[in-house]
Amino acid sequence: MINRKGQAALDFLMTYGWAIALVVIIAAVLFALGIFDVSNFTGNKAAGFSGVAVSGWNLGTNGSMMLAFSNQVGTQISITGVSVAIGNTTGTIATFPTLSTGQTSNMVGTGAIGGTPPLTPGTSYTAKVYINYTDTSANFPYTTSGTLTGRVAG
Repeated sequence: MINRKGQAALDFLMTYGWAIALVVIIAAVLFALGIFDVSNFTGNKAAGFSGVAVSGWNLGTNGSMMLAFSNQVGTQISITGVSVAIGNTTGTIATFPTLSTGQTSNMVGTGAIGGTPPLTPGTSYTAKVYINYTDTSANFPYTTSGTLTGRVAG
């Protein structure tokens, strides 16, 4: 009599193999469609800033970015430069205010910071922001940086 246990084991492995392959293919399709995109669930988030905080931001469909900075240094500061990088595109901020302790100021970005306009409203982005500022009492330059995540305004 021939032992058929090996054939049964192979049949079970093939059945489970096809099931596992199907699950992997479905997961890949869902990932490609953006179902597992973390930014869909997090909303707007600012992380990594110290001294000068980004208290609000907005990226428009034309690629311009508006940022609101808050002075949390403890002394008066003068912002000397701001650059924003989204993907391979980098832009700069046009105006540089002097901020008293606790003061907030809005600044508007120039150029195509977010890539090639027009941007699609609702698409998510991650921006790396570098803020150069000077403590006006000590006249010493500082740099802080952080990451902003959000969606293109529409």
